[in-house]
Amino acid sequence: MKKNLLSLASIFTLAVPALLGTAQAQEVVVGVPISSSGIFAFANLPARNGITLAAEEVAKSGELGPLKIKLLIEDTNSDKNQAVNLVNRFINTNKAVLILGSTSTVEAQAYLPIAQSKKIPALTQASGDVAVIGDWIFKANAAPAKIMESLALRYIKDYQPKRVAYIFNRDNESYIQQKDGVKGRFEQVGAKTLLEETIVGTDTDFSALVTKVAAQNIDTLVISTTGEVTANIIIQARQAGLPSSVRIVATPSAGSHQFLKVGGAAVEGVIFTSDYFIGNPSKLNQEFVSAYKKKYGIEPDNFAAIGYTVFKTAAAAIKSAGPDYSPESIRKGLAGIKNLPTILGNGSLTQTTARTPAYDGVVLTVRDGKFVPL
Repeated sequence: MKKNLLSLASIFTLAVPALLGTAQAQEVVVGVPISSSGIFAFANLPARNGITLAAEEVAKSGELGPLKIKLLIEDTNSDKNQAVNLVNRFINTNKAVLILGSTSTVEAQAYLPIAQSKKIPALTQASGDVAVIGDWIFKANAAPAKIMESLALRYIKDYQPKRVAYIFNRDNESYIQQKDGVKGRFEQVGAKTLLEETIVGTDTDFSALVTKVAAQNIDTLVISTTGEVTANIIIQARQAGLPSSVRIVATPSAGSHQFLKVGGAAVEGVIFTSDYFIGNPSKLNQEFVSAYKKKYGIEPDNFAAIGYTVFKTAAAAIKSAGPDYSPESIRKGLAGIKNLPTILGNGSLTQTTARTPAYDGVVLTVRDGKFVPL
């Protein structure tokens, strides 16, 4: 297995004080395949941070009594085959009873069928609608295709798009779904699609594509791909002559530090939707922001908040699964999540019958190098 400082396994046990007197402590093994390096690291590194912070908080709180959670975090290197190998090992060798991660739909679609076939519950933050894989698969965050529809409705109200071009990642089902979530709503109100171009996740030179886009008489450009690639497309499009009057709509991937870092001044004014807004005034969010900044020295982004929610949701399911903590009991615990306080969306998370929580996204834009409400 390929190793470096980021891809070495982070394996640690979270011990909880024995609040139940002399009761024998039990251990729950949780596997976390997550891409801390490679093309999906822009989202998964902060997600990993969020998971780790939440795990430490749960352990410190004592809310699980004498239970110990053995959290196995390993880097997939953004490689779906490595993700498959890790999940097989977590389940067959480490005897994991729950799988968490990853934000990458490409990886999730590869390894979630293993969890389904082995009847091991999986709680994922993958962008795509991966819960359809089976009844052992759950999402911790709303399907971005759905919150992209809410973005489209807000954009239609404010800007009345007439002529639109789309650039999207054809080798990632999630980004196809997110593009379609906007396109369907736009076309319902008569917006014309003048151009629809595809890329793959490893592309870096978009000069021919953006020259073609810049030549179109469009008022809106929709870009549906990873945060860093979105930023690079915008930079190259502006350099190719895309008028400043053309508004740019992006996916939740834009809600990452990497998007701002790579895009710089070029991404000013970009409009996107996010599961999370750092300015949420709730006490729960303010405590999360403070703890995250103290631990990591930076502010949390959308993916850090989703990672944090993944573990908090898992902990609630595990708590309700006792006393046996079997995969079946944990699956029932996940299915029973209702009105869980969260920092995402409207502040309350309930699993639907589709095993995916539903909430509207927060529509944001980039202003003076920061994310602010539109």
